[in-house]
This record gives sequence, C-alpha cells and structure tokens, in this order.
Amino acid sequence: MIFEVYIIKNESMSSIKNKIFSDNRKNVKMDLISKTTTLVFLMLMTFASSLAQNYFITIENDSVACKRINFFDTNAQGVMNDLEYVNKDNVTIRLKKRDIPEIKTICQNGTIYLRMPLKISNPDGYYRYGKRMVNGKIMVDVYDDVQTSYRLKENFDGSYNQQGVMKQTREGIYLRHVRLPDGSIYEVSGLKGIKALKSIRKFMFECEQYKKEYESNPKYQSCTFEEAVADYNKMCP
Repeated sequence: MIFEVYIIKNESMSSIKNKIFSDNRKNVKMDLISKTTTLVFLMLMTFASSLAQNYFITIENDSVACKRINFFDTNAQGVMNDLEYVNKDNVTIRLKKRDIPEIKTICQNGTIYLRMPLKISNPDGYYRYGKRMVNGKIMVDVYDDVQTSYRLKENFDGSYNQQGVMKQTREGIYLRHVRLPDGSIYEVSGLKGIKALKSIRKFMFECEQYKKEYESNPKYQSCTFEEAVADYNKMCP
C-alpha cells in the first residue's frame, strides 16, 4: 500500500484521472465481453440441447435434427400421416401422408418413439409406433392401444340374462419388445411372452448383484417388468 501511494504522489492529477478512466473503460469492456461470451455459450448449449432432444431417423438411417417436434399422428394401420416440426433454421415444416419419409425413430422432447413390427419375425410387415419405456443396457419398447369396455354377458343360448350382467372385455393391440445388448429382440406380452421371459431372466441373472437383489427383495414379487429392468440397468450398466 505504501508503494502505491508513493507512485500516486509523483503523478499529476490529470494523469491519475486519465488512468482511472482508462482502467474503468477496460473493466467495463472486459465485463461486457465476458457477459456476451457467457450468453452466446448458453444460447449454443440450449440450441444443442434442443437438437439432441428433438430429431427423427428414417429407415435409410438419415437423421434430421429439429429445434422442436410439434406433433405427429398415425392412422389406424400405424402409418404416420401427419408430422409438424421446426427445423434448425427455425422454419416450421408440416408434412402429410406420402410426403413423410418412412421414419423408424422419432424423439420428441427426449421421449423416444419407435416403429415396432407387429411380428418380430417380419420386421418389414405391419407395424405401430411405440414408446421407449426403459433405456440402457436392456431396452423396453411398448405400444399400448388396449381399451377396456363392458358388455352385456350372454347366456349359453346367446340371449342376455334378465339381470343384464356386464362382462369386461379388452380390445386393441399391446406390444412389449425387449432388446438385449447382443441385438436380439424378444416380445414379452401375454402368454406368448413366457418363453421369452425365461431367456431374458437368464441373461439378467448373469449379473450376480442383480440376482442377489432379485431373490432377496420382495419388491420383485409385485413390481412391473419395466421397473425390474430399470433396476437391472442401474445395477449392471
């Protein structure tokens, strides 16, 4: 501090004022540059994040990054017939029916939807767009269009009974596809999924930590299949 005072005493007041003004101007300029750089960085990060959260991939593996995917819709056969998105140049694009490329994966705000064949053995056949419920080492994709309704219960002769008893009926399509790290895909939905479950469980139990947890934790007696797979992905990445 003594050294600084000595220097000031040997300078004119005009020189001191000019120096202070110059230093202040440099500080303001540096502060402005710093704030501008930070703002640009945040904008770039936000833009990059939006592109990572919104995109679609065609069956030819062409990837289209978007700032936003507003919506998409399919017809009763599962074919996408309406798609609106905002491209990276901030232009809103609306495509319908045949103008829409064949899309196998679409990511909307981080949620992934996939083209799921109704029969795994025929990947080029009929399909629906399902949702990725579990991501990680083992992936689970689900398409659920099952509806529950109630109808009058018929007697054995086909007539309705006098009490008008109702029976529960379920209609629609439910698909659950499980993808293992080796690329194999199993359908686990309904009774036909029992055999697939045995193969998946065998693979999961190769991880000793998960096997011990599964056998000792009563949670796995009642939790959903998706919860069990999500736990496995955390324990055995």
